[in-house]
Amino acid sequence: MDLAPGRRARLLVALALVVLVALAARSGAEVITLTEETFSDKIKEKDTVWFVKFCVPWCKHCKNLGTLWEDLGKVMEGADEIEIGQVDCGPRNVESLKNFVSDEAEKAGEAKLQDS
Repeated sequence: MDLAPGRRARLLVALALVVLVALAARSGAEVITLTEETFSDKIKEKDTVWFVKFCVPWCKHCKNLGTLWEDLGKVMEGADEIEIGQVDCGPRNVESLKNFVSDEAEKAGEAKLQDS
């Protein structure tokens, strides 16, 4: 099938748009958004390791990490024992970060006491 150059270019642009839309629809699907309501239950799932990104929408470093985090989510998609999550630490979700930090500090303190 021989297409005129203009028609071929339009066909390639249309194909590229379809691919981009498909990728955009999948983008971030493997990264689980954790909220104040779901955070504690999800990270305590037995036999599951979580990598959680705590971010705020206005931070340029968080934005730069965003695509890397989505790529990590895609790579780890098949691993049942590893989950990739993110928490929006905007004003309404700061409690999740506080809970996480206090839980981890408590665990570290208990571990240090056991090591003594």
